Amino acid sequence: MRTLTLLAFCGAAFLATSGGQDSDLAKLQGVWDLTTVEIDGKALSMDDLKESRLVVKGDAYLFRFRDTHLDFKITLDSSQTPKTIDMLVVEGPEKGNLYKGIYVLEGDKYKICRHIQPGQERPTAFGTHGDSGLMMNVYKREKT
Repeated sequence: MRTLTLLAFCGAAFLATSGGQDSDLAKLQGVWDLTTVEIDGKALSMDDLKESRLVVKGDAYLFRFRDTHLDFKITLDSSQTPKTIDMLVVEGPEKGNLYKGIYVLEGDKYKICRHIQPGQERPTAFGTHGDSGLMMNVYKREKT
């Protein structure tokens, strides 16, 4: 009986801690509008990008812009500082490539920083500069 109680407690503790890991994934669910993009220290004009959307359903991370469709499977780790995101390409010619990034999720604002090319080291800080090869996107949750 004592062993069963201990196992039940350990199982509940595991679920509580792993639930914390998944809480950002739950908060990220929905449709997001792209508000700013910066690549190599240069802000892109949002006039051309205003139609772009990010849709997160479960661990599916779907970026849509006109005819461009980028489909990823994401894994978040909110226990890291900064928080980390791994983005595995699941469709198209880049299928199997992995992008490693960092993110911040605060209410209806989501910021991600990653390299433009797959297979690069994970950024350690937010921001881009010169020929860093980094891209930083900021999204705002779409109002339903």
